[in-house]
Amino acid sequence: MKINLVVDYGLHASSLTLITQKIFLELGKLMNKQKSFTVAATMHSGAGIGDVNQHYDCISIPNMGGYNFPPNATTSSKNLFVGIVGIDEVVLGRKVFRSNKDWERYKPIIETEVKKWKKHVEKINRVHTSTISDKQQIIDYLKVPEEKIDVIPYGVDHDVFKPAEDKIKATKKVCSKFYLKKTPYFVHISESNWARKNTIRLFEAFKKARSAGIPHNLIVIGRNHQLIHKKAQEISGIIMCGYVKEKDMIEIIQGADALLLPSIHEGFGLPLVEAMSCGVPSITSDIFSPPEIMKDAGLFADPYSVSDISEKIIKFAKNKKLQEELSKHALERSQYFSWTKTAEKLLKLFQKNTENELDNDFDADYDLAAYRTLVTVCQIHPHLKNQTRQDLLEMNYTKIINWAVTVGLEDGYVKDYLIPLTKWLEEHYK
Repeated sequence: MKINLVVDYGLHASSLTLITQKIFLELGKLMNKQKSFTVAATMHSGAGIGDVNQHYDCISIPNMGGYNFPPNATTSSKNLFVGIVGIDEVVLGRKVFRSNKDWERYKPIIETEVKKWKKHVEKINRVHTSTISDKQQIIDYLKVPEEKIDVIPYGVDHDVFKPAEDKIKATKKVCSKFYLKKTPYFVHISESNWARKNTIRLFEAFKKARSAGIPHNLIVIGRNHQLIHKKAQEISGIIMCGYVKEKDMIEIIQGADALLLPSIHEGFGLPLVEAMSCGVPSITSDIFSPPEIMKDAGLFADPYSVSDISEKIIKFAKNKKLQEELSKHALERSQYFSWTKTAEKLLKLFQKNTENELDNDFDADYDLAAYRTLVTVCQIHPHLKNQTRQDLLEMNYTKIINWAVTVGLEDGYVKDYLIPLTKWLEEHYK
C-alpha cells in the first residue's frame, strides 16, 4: 500500500501541524518495521488524480481543523481519508469569534462549506476524529453518516512530556526564570482566539480565587491579543509570557500545580494530555471533549460561569491531598494516549477500507516516497523554498539530501518528516 499523507493543511496552526508531524513520524517508523506499505508527505495541491492513479492507493488529510470541506485536488480519489479536528465554529457560531465583525466575515464561508459536507460527503471514504463528542457533532452538524466515522484519539510524546524529577526544584526554576516569588502557580496555554479559550472569564475567575486567598500565580503561555494583555495587567498574579520555546513550555507545565483550560470548546485538547503526561492535572470545561479525555484526572467547571470556574480553582488550591490524587490520576490516564497507537489505528483504517490497491514494489515505492517527502519538506520549510527551487527543477537532490542529513534531522520544523528516512538519507548522502 502507498499512502499519500497531506501535511500542509493547517500550517498556520501549531496544534494542527503537530498532528501531521507526529502521525507521519509514527507511520514512518511502522513503514520501516513492517515493509508492507510506504508513506509520502505531500502538499494537497499535488494530490490530484494523476498522482493518485500513478503512485498512491489512498490520500489522508489527518488534521482538518474547523469546517472546511477537503480541497478539490484531493476529492478525485475514492480512497480519501479525512481527520476532522473540532468544528466549534459550526457548533457555537458567534461564541467562538472575538468580534461581530469576525463572525459576519466568516459566517457565509462556514455556511458554504457546511453545504459541501452535506452534498458531497460520498467523495470521502472514511472520516476519523479524536473523540466521541466530536463524532456526535460531525453527525449532527455536518450530516456525515455515523457508519462512516471512526474515533481515533490523538497522542502525546511521553519521552518529551514527562514529570519533573523534582517538582519543588522545577517550580523554583520557573519562578526564578520569570522573576516570580517562590510560590505555586497554575499555567494556561492560550492562543490568539481568546474567545474559544475563554480567557476573559478565566481571568475573572482567577481574580476571585486570589481574593479568596489562594497563593498561586497564573502563568499564561501563547500569543495573545492586546485586549488580553491589558486585562492581565489589571489582575494581580497573572504573568503573560507570550510565545515560548517547547523546552520552556514543558518546564513551565512540569512545575505547575495544574493547567487551567476552561475553553468553551475543545475538539481534543492536546494541552490536557500533554499536562497529564507531566503528572499535572487540569481544571477544565465540563462540556464537549474534556470530560471524555480527562476522566478522573482533573476538575470540571461550567465554562460560562465565572463563579464555578473560581470555585474549582479554590477547591483545588486549598486541598493538598486532592492535588496529589489528581496528579496521580493524570499520569495514569496519560498512558492511554500515544502517537504510536494513533498511527497503528490509522494504518488499520487505511488497510481495511482502501479499494483497488496498486501493485507494490517496496524498495521502488520507498524511493518514490522519500524523494516526494524531500520535495514537500522544501516546500513547507520557511527558509528552503526559494533556496531549493532550482535544484528541484533540475531534479538534483544532492544538496537537499546533504542539508537533510546535516541540518534537517535536528530541525524542529521538519525533523519528524525526515527521521523515518534517516537510513535512506545516509545512504544517499555525498
